[in-house]
Amino acid sequence: MLWWKEFPAGFIFREEEFFTVPGYLPCQYPAYLARAFLSLTYPEQGPPRKQAGAEEAERPWYRVAWEATEAFVERWGGEDEETLRRVLREGEGRDRLAAVFALGHSPFEGINEELAALLEEPDWLLRCAAACCLVLRRDERAVPVIERYLLTPAPIAVDSEGRVSVVPEASGWYDLYKQLVPWVLAEWGPSSLLSRLRQALLGCCKEEEDHSRPSPTRTGCLKALSYALGRRGALGALHGIRLPGSLRWLTSLYLILGYLRAVERFDCDNLPMQLRPEATLGREVLTFLQDHFALDEGQAQAALKSWQQRSRAVVSWPEREQLQ
Repeated sequence: MLWWKEFPAGFIFREEEFFTVPGYLPCQYPAYLARAFLSLTYPEQGPPRKQAGAEEAERPWYRVAWEATEAFVERWGGEDEETLRRVLREGEGRDRLAAVFALGHSPFEGINEELAALLEEPDWLLRCAAACCLVLRRDERAVPVIERYLLTPAPIAVDSEGRVSVVPEASGWYDLYKQLVPWVLAEWGPSSLLSRLRQALLGCCKEEEDHSRPSPTRTGCLKALSYALGRRGALGALHGIRLPGSLRWLTSLYLILGYLRAVERFDCDNLPMQLRPEATLGREVLTFLQDHFALDEGQAQAALKSWQQRSRAVVSWPEREQLQ
């Protein structure tokens, strides 16, 4: 069973504990509201705090998110279901997006219908946010928008000095959910999604090749998309595609792990340990390489050892820690 299958009660972002553990912050909030404000990025609420004798420093990300939540609650007069539905009707910009994510991660009744109504909105970001939440809730009405979303880069803006950046309303969540959604699509959704998952994977590989430094966000997308394709049996998704070695090993490994349903069956927080030849998953990967790729035992052992060594440099799986 995939780790988000506990939705909406289980963690999707480990960081939300900062909002829900009593005593850590002055006021705690429900997990669904925490998830909304950990998805979005808000401008800092006021100047950085200073300790006596200390130099001025930026506050931790979770403190900034908490202060954005505080400001939202004060602005709208609450955090309950009725308030969030009102923000969904009357809000604008990031406030409305926050309401979408909060309701989408909530246990309230009738949310799917409200989110589905947003799939026809002219605002592309609002449509995508609603579709992402509906996918997490296993609602197939989101599929047409999600198919386009997976292939569409985040919208960008150019400031007066020519600097290019993601538009503020899309910052954070737009790329974040491209790492979350494929893990759901690995075991759910129509077969028509396969071609879109493959196109998204090839696009992500091309984007990674075009950058001189690897990105945790792109790495997370590559893992999720490769796992989803393997989980759905599309082991030939990369056939005939030329990739640098660094991308070939990562995508190939996660295709195989998806086919073996490794996340559902093993504790893969420490993947290098699970890929040891004497570990159960390691033995299954060896058998797979011999049976499906016609490698002899020595070649399979060498491939497994290479994957094990390379995976030590990759952040923990799935990308829970880097989804901040």
